[in-house]
Amino acid sequence: MKKQCPLGEQHPLSEKEEERIYRWIVHGEAEKADAEAWRQYQNWLQESPARAHKASQVDGVWNHPEFEKAARLIGSTLPLDTATPRRYRNPWYLAAAAAGFLVAITVSLLQPSNPSTDAGNRLYATERQQTSRNALADGSTLDMSAQSRVAVDFSERERRIRLYDGEARFTVAKDRQRPFVVESRQASVKALGTVFNVDQRGDITELTVLEGLVSAHPLNRPDKTQHVAAGERVRISGNAIGPVQKFDLHNYSDWLQGLVQVENIRLEELLVEFNRYSDTPLIAGDRHTRNLRVGGTFDLKDIHTNLQILATLHGLTISDSGDEIVLRSNGNSTHSSL
Repeated sequence: MKKQCPLGEQHPLSEKEEERIYRWIVHGEAEKADAEAWRQYQNWLQESPARAHKASQVDGVWNHPEFEKAARLIGSTLPLDTATPRRYRNPWYLAAAAAGFLVAITVSLLQPSNPSTDAGNRLYATERQQTSRNALADGSTLDMSAQSRVAVDFSERERRIRLYDGEARFTVAKDRQRPFVVESRQASVKALGTVFNVDQRGDITELTVLEGLVSAHPLNRPDKTQHVAAGERVRISGNAIGPVQKFDLHNYSDWLQGLVQVENIRLEELLVEFNRYSDTPLIAGDRHTRNLRVGGTFDLKDIHTNLQILATLHGLTISDSGDEIVLRSNGNSTHSSL
């Protein structure tokens, strides 16, 4: 009887093919893509069962229960910021890094875990439309929005968190001997005992402080540190930090209440929020639509109504192909708030 081989062995992919998959999934090209780029990528995957299999394999690795072991092996070398050494920004390095995740998971499954070592080191992940609450080893609480990935690395001197994707709220247990540091692709946030929310949307990280005081700076510019207190929020890119904005704590609601409140942000950013809870990918189909300034309070449980409201206010058309929903501008929209 002829032995069957896995798809990857029957039809090995070229380095160029693997690189494209890794860049799309691992390095965040999917988040920046417009409707045409999404369509081209999906058509390209469907041309080859081996490509589709590889993409599914890489995409699934992020949510593997043993992923935290692999994340700790190369997490510090992932090209998440422009300060990374040039050799790590080589496109093929991304492919090697993602492959390393897959290999590390395979190895870790064969080795017994050490409870004393792993107690404060975990990776947490949520799926689309899924949220979670997690008690951390130091007594802190990690609340995660949908489609989020967080790596936790606690040591005797420091409690370090890496927000790879999505949004999370941190209720930090007081420990003056061990600072609590959260890093996203763009920002570093440091706290002792406080409650704050970190939302990574494309090339922007938004920090919202609900209790206490934190310090924050762009990941590439620690010299631009800003203190942010309860009732304040700030937006941070890799090299710059925006002005601190105040908000009303008493009327504040967020994803934990099933809502998203935004003020004067690009529609493309709002769609990142919606996509965490949408059954169908939502895409801004042109530059004008992506850059529309929007604001308001939206119900994350009723994405369809949100889109209808936005389309009415901003003169947008909505095209639903079944595989994706694309919003396009009619060229006569203006800024509005709900």
